[in-house]
Amino acid sequence: MILVPLLLRWLKMEEKRAFASSVAIILPLCLGSTASYWWQGERNLLQALPYLLGGWLGGALGGRLFRRASPRLLRTLFALFLRYGGIRCLIY
Repeated sequence: MILVPLLLRWLKMEEKRAFASSVAIILPLCLGSTASYWWQGERNLLQALPYLLGGWLGGALGGRLFRRASPRLLRTLFALFLRYGGIRCLIY
């Protein structure tokens, strides 16, 4: 949540590049999380399959649409996504 503003202000990155860089950080975090679950004995890949497929499809679609999206649209979508996540955390 704070990474994009930091990349924009401190490194003077272009907005689209800052968004792409912040998304790229997700992969090592996911790999670390996967390793953590694996070491704790959670190895049921069938349970994770819907999330893996959704992430793969969302990543493929997002990658195609990202090049065409304006920085303003990216900011708006990111803000809506964060609000949705926050509301969902409050309700559930």
